[in-house]
Amino acid sequence: MKSYQESTIEFASFIFEQQKVVCYGLLNNAGGNTTVLNFPNESAAVSFQMAFLNNRNFQLIQNDAQLICFADYETVMHRSEDDARVRHLNYSRDFMMGTLAHVS
Repeated sequence: MKSYQESTIEFASFIFEQQKVVCYGLLNNAGGNTTVLNFPNESAAVSFQMAFLNNRNFQLIQNDAQLICFADYETVMHRSEDDARVRHLNYSRDFMMGTLAHVS
């Protein structure tokens, strides 16, 4: 059985309202992945959740400045692609999927 450390990888980061957000992919028991978004402060997390994550069809947990989404990164981030407040860094679908494929 894998430990949390072995199952977790950083697969993307982005800028939201001029602050860096770090994202992790965690393989879940169903074979999919959970997206963990770590914001620099709680207000940024709340603002991001209200703008992009409310009314989505996945489970979401907020813990202070961290958002845990029970969906893959592409599903979570789809709405933010064309928003001026969000600037993606070091992210492409091929990179993410290739990285996740090495976690087995």
